[in-house]
Amino acid sequence: MEIKKIIAFVFFIVLFPLYFWVLTSCDLNPQYKQIGDTNFYLLPDWQGHGSYLHHSGGEKNGFYNITHDGVVSDVYWNSQFLIIKCSLSENHTIRYWYIMKNIKEYSWKEFEIKKYMNSVDYKKTIDSMGLSERVMEHTDGTIPWRIHL
Repeated sequence: MEIKKIIAFVFFIVLFPLYFWVLTSCDLNPQYKQIGDTNFYLLPDWQGHGSYLHHSGGEKNGFYNITHDGVVSDVYWNSQFLIIKCSLSENHTIRYWYIMKNIKEYSWKEFEIKKYMNSVDYKKTIDSMGLSERVMEHTDGTIPWRIHL
């Protein structure tokens, strides 16, 4: 009878919490938002308060974090470039603008990201590059969530 009590104790005190932790914290069923037909995705932070840009591709075929400040508020894209506008989660005012190449296979050699801290510099750059938000695809984050298995 003592053996059954020990086994039950080990299961409920050690194994059950470990099993629950694996189901809730591991990346077994992440949610994501794909940006059009690109290999870029928005993934939520662990609290679900904001979305952050990632890229899928390469040898491991996993999600690679794209470093940016703030949470993604808007994404514009075409076959060559992506533009992301980021805000601080508290006030939703655009604080940072980023322009990057729209690449299929993730590679640091090909990947370039340029950060702008004000709208004047950002607008000068997109004008000089011949980019226009009006003719680019756009999402404000309302595209549906999908389950990635």
